[in-house]
Amino acid sequence: MRCRAVEHRRSQGPHGPRGQAGHVLLEWFIAAALGLVVLAGGLMLYQAQRETFARAADAARMREAGAAALTLVGEHIQMAGYAPIDQPALRARVTPGVFGCRSARPVGGGSDDELGCTVHPADRVDSDGLVVRYADDAVATWRGASGEPTDCLGQGVERHGEYAVIVNRFYVAQPSRRDAPELYCSGNGRARTPQPIVEGVDRMVLGYWLRGADAPIRARALAPMQWDDVVAVDLCVVLRGRSASGTRAFVDCDGRRVESPDGRQRLSLSRHLVLRNQEAAP
Repeated sequence: MRCRAVEHRRSQGPHGPRGQAGHVLLEWFIAAALGLVVLAGGLMLYQAQRETFARAADAARMREAGAAALTLVGEHIQMAGYAPIDQPALRARVTPGVFGCRSARPVGGGSDDELGCTVHPADRVDSDGLVVRYADDAVATWRGASGEPTDCLGQGVERHGEYAVIVNRFYVAQPSRRDAPELYCSGNGRARTPQPIVEGVDRMVLGYWLRGADAPIRARALAPMQWDDVVAVDLCVVLRGRSASGTRAFVDCDGRRVESPDGRQRLSLSRHLVLRNQEAAP
């Protein structure tokens, strides 16, 4: 009996069935912990790569939108004030070729209304507006499928005699039904309804070069008669990313490094545009 008791105690020692079960359970806990560590590391790496890809895609989207905005508005600015030399009455209708508003959207500019500015609740804060006017010449201007002159939205513009006067108004707004701010155009074509043309434009800033000036000035600093002397325009657009990813600093249109107000990525792009129909452009 004594031998059996000793034998039984040995079976309960570290090398017995219960001791082996304890070792297996410990190994399982260690393996599970290591697995969780590896899984957490993999998830963190995946999240970091996903965020990096999202930021890169957002930046590419902003650059594409900025290039589109600068190209679309820039092409019209370069045409500003055009009218045939032998048509002085027509030239008077497109003079001044450009007219701007500081932190407001432009109104008017047609044959029977005055140029002016108005503030709309949907307009982006501190974003400028612009009116561009020129005469259609069927060569450098834009034509629709039927061959008729069109405004910035591709809408046909009525001719008065041989020529048509194109009036395009550009501004930035974000109506309540829109998820992102957009660059809008309002032309004098048949629709007469403003439409967004580039998504993601958060702000548009315009500087105007007067004949013989050493630096550009903003719209509010120009007297009414000085718009005839504008020979070039500095066009800058600020693009806004789609998703918030922490507060990010960016260089704005004034060359200052500022913080993003809502944590979204932002990018400013600019272009210097000479009015081809004005003399002595810098």
